[in-house]
Amino acid sequence: MSDTGIHLFNANNQGRWRAMDLPTGGLPNDQDVFSRHAPGGGQVVARRPLSPARIAELFELPALGRRNMVEDSFGVGGVVVPEGVTPFVYPVMLRTAEPVEVVKRPGVDVTIATTPDELEQAEQVIVEGFPRPEVQPWQPGGFLPKAVLSNPGWRTWLARRDGVPAAAAVSYDDGALLGVYWLATLPAHRGGGLGAALMTAILASRPEMASGLVATKMGLPLYERLGYRPISQGVWYAVSGA
Repeated sequence: MSDTGIHLFNANNQGRWRAMDLPTGGLPNDQDVFSRHAPGGGQVVARRPLSPARIAELFELPALGRRNMVEDSFGVGGVVVPEGVTPFVYPVMLRTAEPVEVVKRPGVDVTIATTPDELEQAEQVIVEGFPRPEVQPWQPGGFLPKAVLSNPGWRTWLARRDGVPAAAAVSYDDGALLGVYWLATLPAHRGGGLGAALMTAILASRPEMASGLVATKMGLPLYERLGYRPISQGVWYAVSGA
């Protein structure tokens, strides 16, 4: 199950990047890696477990923007990490398909962004609350392109607290897995259960599907309560650029 799950997540992750309609710009795309330009740099995703030497070769790609991010969701060990490359280790987690009770909070309204204005509101929350330093200070459209509004698998979720944008996330449904990405709550609104309200709304939108995500330390307790279980310890290598 874990082996199947990590491949499902990996495929969903590639689909999510593809849905952003970002150019390849000469980055490698072959049986080993999937690559795209990404906001602030380049995103290079291992399609399958690679040798440590092959992963190290990816560090030599010219950095696009501030950095390249080399994603190894399989968590291959033994990689020699040179100066200028910072590894970040996060659990990749899977939740089997099952119903979920939607969490309601007073004054909190969870919606799906359907207009450019709503998309920008959610984008700003993600950039500032996740945070995404490679695209700060936030500029409209600098992280989430308008193209995602017309993609049938992509949903951008926005939680308002007393009418004010407070938390946001992205889900991507590729027909095999519901991927959840970039769940963020602005610092002033943390501790109020907005993450639970968002996550349960997302899961309730497709209760018949398994779901996958990458867990930050802050989000891990919530994900475990919702039934997510680790399937790998992925490594994200940030390669410094200009």
